[in-house]
Amino acid sequence: MINKTSQSAKNIMSEHANALSIAKAILISYLITIPVFAIFAYILTFTDFPQKYIPTFVIITTILSVVIAGWSSTKYIRSKGWLNGGIVGFAYMLLLFLLSSSTYGDFSINMHIVTMFVIGTLTGSIGGILGINLKKEPRINKMKNF
Repeated sequence: MINKTSQSAKNIMSEHANALSIAKAILISYLITIPVFAIFAYILTFTDFPQKYIPTFVIITTILSVVIAGWSSTKYIRSKGWLNGGIVGFAYMLLLFLLSSSTYGDFSINMHIVTMFVIGTLTGSIGGILGINLKKEPRINKMKNF
């Protein structure tokens, strides 16, 4: 009975840490996105940057932010990085959709919105996969044996 209780407590703590990790990752993604967009807006104000490249810049910045966030969401887990990263990417896009829709007063969903959600979820999953598979494992000091 004690073993089941302690196992249940470990699961609850693990889920709490995972949710906290996902929330931190979303915060990290916006801490990357907002300053980059602010710098880009400043550059656009004082230069003659071609308008046709703005959507490309926005997509690249979003992808990089979500990959980094997906990667950072796997800091305290050992498996299912794709799932955590995907959740982070989807949540990032959902928050972005809600903020932009409330700003413009238009909550309609079109093919562009669906595409951005898919891109966000997939790139978050890629970041999660990279975070799990490229994680540095602690090295065992081999000199202790001598």
